[in-house]
Amino acid sequence: MDFTLTDEQRMLKESARKLVAREIEPYLAGFPKDRAMTPDEIKGLLKLCLPLGYLGSILPEAYGGAGLDFTTWALLMEEMNPYIYLLIMLTVVPAIAINATGTEEQKRKFIPELISGERIGFGAITEPNVGSHTAAMETRATLEGDHYTINGSKMWITNGAFADLGTLLANTAPEKGARGLCSFIVDKNVSPFQAKATPILGDDPRMPHVGELRFEDCRVPAENRLGNPGEGLKNTLILFQIGRCLVALNSVIYAQQALDAAVRYARERTQFGKPIGQFQLIQQKIADMAALTDASRLLTYRAISLVDQGRRCPAEASMAKFYATEAAIEVTSMAIQVHGAYGLSEEYPVERLFRGARVMTIPDGTTEIQKLIVAREYLGMPAFV
Repeated sequence: MDFTLTDEQRMLKESARKLVAREIEPYLAGFPKDRAMTPDEIKGLLKLCLPLGYLGSILPEAYGGAGLDFTTWALLMEEMNPYIYLLIMLTVVPAIAINATGTEEQKRKFIPELISGERIGFGAITEPNVGSHTAAMETRATLEGDHYTINGSKMWITNGAFADLGTLLANTAPEKGARGLCSFIVDKNVSPFQAKATPILGDDPRMPHVGELRFEDCRVPAENRLGNPGEGLKNTLILFQIGRCLVALNSVIYAQQALDAAVRYARERTQFGKPIGQFQLIQQKIADMAALTDASRLLTYRAISLVDQGRRCPAEASMAKFYATEAAIEVTSMAIQVHGAYGLSEEYPVERLFRGARVMTIPDGTTEIQKLIVAREYLGMPAFV
């Protein structure tokens, strides 16, 4: 296995690092902390990421993308601010879904809007009463002539508070159970729905990512059904492999930034006449943090490489997701400990990194669900049906 980056990948990572330092971080630092960004301001932030193709690099050139492989895009994403990462991720993932199962007309109509920063994406699966048991979906879609009428609620939707174009999973035939599930492309301009922010631990108040969506007699054109009838669950589970890799990678970012902060602080902070980095217990923490971060990164890129190859990899994606997210909690917690009381203060970044990392064990399947998936793949015995 070769871990050496190509010249192009090294150049892209360096360019991404400079873009974030030059454009993204100053924009965030200069934005008032006492109010949330408007959708137009969020789109402006997305457009700052366009020069390096953050939004479209993984999509085909025919629809405005760059046709890069998943691994190279992940290397770019690893350089991004972890909060903007979520914004980009949930704008790109619907475009990936449309590219995977959409018609040619759907691809040409919707993908360019998402990857140009003109629209903010979302993926609506989870409901107030439905989390890991996706097959129990309660949102209903009823075909009525040339449109589907959708009724139901979606909860804990990333970008949900301000997104305007994305995918939604609903049941078109409840009597068929999971076989009645279908995906739909929902354009808020054409099919209005209600959305409100539901602030959670780790949110940046300037950009409250998570929201609740309510669909009351929401009319979605029939041509916006995504994929074949009854294949919604199957297609969603395939896309979960990509989603879990991306959540794992976001956790790697939290862990790496916490490790970097702890190393800086341990070099600068002095007690008893010397840098605290010379104390053995601090060195132990740094070593443990480094090992956890690197192990998370290796598991994550292994899964990403398998996705690139078009291989089925539920165990590898789930292993990366549960390990990296749990490791990020441990690493950011140790970073706080290295900082002492300052680690609890907003003066240093580690308390914010801890709050952000703590969230990652929940989306795209909890740690417990990921472990059941891994065990199922090894044993050939499902713990749930």
